[in-house]
Amino acid sequence: MAICAHFLSIFLKRAVLIAAHLLCVAAMTRHGCSLAGILSARIAMLCDMHRFFTSVIAALIVSIGGGVGCAAETITPMTEAYQTDFRRLESGRWYISNGWSNGDHQNCTWSRRAIALEQGGGLRVRYMPASEALPEALCGELQTRMWFLYGTFEARLRGDLGSGRNAAFFAYTGPVHGQPHDEIDFEMLTRESGLMWLNRYVAGNDFGEGKESDFEPGAEEGYVDLAFVWEPDRLRWYINGELRREETRGIPSHPMKIYFSHWGSDILTSWMGPFDPPDGPVEMKVSSFSYTPMGQRCVFPDSITCELP
Repeated sequence: MAICAHFLSIFLKRAVLIAAHLLCVAAMTRHGCSLAGILSARIAMLCDMHRFFTSVIAALIVSIGGGVGCAAETITPMTEAYQTDFRRLESGRWYISNGWSNGDHQNCTWSRRAIALEQGGGLRVRYMPASEALPEALCGELQTRMWFLYGTFEARLRGDLGSGRNAAFFAYTGPVHGQPHDEIDFEMLTRESGLMWLNRYVAGNDFGEGKESDFEPGAEEGYVDLAFVWEPDRLRWYINGELRREETRGIPSHPMKIYFSHWGSDILTSWMGPFDPPDGPVEMKVSSFSYTPMGQRCVFPDSITCELP
């Protein structure tokens, strides 16, 4: 998720290639050489320049993107309750990831084209396989601009089945935000029906305790109700109102953003299963998301906080 480093790499590489091509044109114009006559020499020059500047770019990324990170964001956690059924995306609250991927483990690129709203409410987070009309696979990720620190987080969603894909609802912060890597995860492993991965990270450490949890998809189009209750000294994961995991140590302590994502992998086969390319776009549907600050109860009538002790 090193967004700034990613765009720095793209910008510098393209600048180098443009400059090299301009040198070629200038040389042909100045000396009257034919394109065929200088093509092989200029290709070699381009390759040499690309290799050299790629090494320079890598060093810049380490020092700028990996070490210091992007300019620090203003982080002010939400203090009021919030709920949406995704009838619209409020630009001040939500951001669509677009134009990068999270690493080699991901076989698709985040794209605005992979995010859509359903008429009457609901979010569609799609995986769009490569095709004749689409040169590369695209996938969807929506994240909040809002920050959160402790409280109850709830989402209702479903995901199309298919091996090698991951449909996730999670909280995250990391070096790209100028903070350590903290995370709280619900990850639907779509290789089989009713399989959820529950995990958390504290300063990049998940303690080797990520675990699978089976669930029964709901009768209404296979939707599942997910909730995590995040407190300073306790973290709980609920599936369809049932407590599935609880931790009282190793609790994330930094403000985080909320994400919904749907992506695929060719290499994480032991976890997500061998990638099975879908025939067309597949999706995760999210019908609602809500946040209740710690200490508040039953702000929304369908909230799990109305039932918790």
